[in-house]
Amino acid sequence: MAQTADYEVLIEGKAYPWNKDTLSVRDIRELANMPTGAQVVEENLRDGTERALTEDDVLRPAKLEGGKRPTKRVNFRQK
Repeated sequence: MAQTADYEVLIEGKAYPWNKDTLSVRDIRELANMPTGAQVVEENLRDGTERALTEDDVLRPAKLEGGKRPTKRVNFRQK
C-alpha cells in the first residue's frame, strides 16, 4: 500500500509531496535539484508578494486535507 503525503510543496510550479511539518531552504533545493547555495524566493500566489529566504528560514508546508489541494498557495523558486 502506497503511503500518501501529508503536505505539498510547490517549487517552480511543480507540486512535491512532503511528510514533515517543517521545511528548510536546503530541503527546497534538494526537492527541486537546485544547485547548492542557490538563492530561493518564496512567492505568495494570493497577493503577489515575494521574499528572498535565508539559510536559517524554517517554513511550514501546505497541509493536504482529505486529498484536496491546499488553500495556502506559496511557490518557491530559484532567483
